[in-house]
Amino acid sequence: MNLKVLIEQVESIAQAAGEVILPYFSPSVAFDCKSDGSPVTLADKAADAFICASLKSLTPDIPILSEETLIPVSLATRLAWSRLWLVDPLDGTRQFIRGDAGFSVNIALVEHQIPVLGVVYSPVDRVGYAAVRGMGAWRWDDYGRYPIQVAPVQHPVRVITGFSATKRGIMTQTFLAHLSDYQLAELGSAIKVCKVAEGNADVYPRFGLTSEWDTAAAQLILEEAGGALINLDGLPLRYNERASLENPPFIAVGQLNFAWGLDQVKAVA
Repeated sequence: MNLKVLIEQVESIAQAAGEVILPYFSPSVAFDCKSDGSPVTLADKAADAFICASLKSLTPDIPILSEETLIPVSLATRLAWSRLWLVDPLDGTRQFIRGDAGFSVNIALVEHQIPVLGVVYSPVDRVGYAAVRGMGAWRWDDYGRYPIQVAPVQHPVRVITGFSATKRGIMTQTFLAHLSDYQLAELGSAIKVCKVAEGNADVYPRFGLTSEWDTAAAQLILEEAGGALINLDGLPLRYNERASLENPPFIAVGQLNFAWGLDQVKAVA
């Protein structure tokens, strides 16, 4: 499989999925609630159908795990997959419903529990981020492609979080207290990790619930830009190796050797 060729095709799929989503983006978005209480819209479902059909046509032998279409297979079968697609057709559904533009399309190819190709696309901004393992990371828009890389940690530390930052749990409070001097910004979806990857933020701490399709593509983009997405033990996240598809708490950082205070956070977890 030629990943250099495949990435361009996946970028096109993500961008086209964005065009599927945008007609649904309005001040009053109708939604239903899934069994876990999370919202789902017609835009989620339409983008999911488009992406899954496109990936099946492109790589018919590679299974797909999407937030909106979970394949009914046994756990043993799933864990035996050496390669799979992880898809979040509309990451940031709550922001989408509120009329906030910070949602994204996330598509990742995982091999042996490690992401090897990833795309995160922002439909409203028409900006995408992509990476192939060993080939670097880049940002693209209507005008071209630009390599991206992380930046040295600044002071105050530039912290980017989701929109729940005003309801910080004890882990987030401990993390921010350790940093002491920081600036806080809020954004939705996997774009937060991409902001660290392109040097516009220093760290994104996430100690609440996320799933594997939320992070796989963005993790690779960050790693190829020189950063890291790690759990509280300092290890990179891995994919499709457990019964649960939920991620552990993690931080996304530009500079791994900075004193992030994970021991303190782990002590209150």
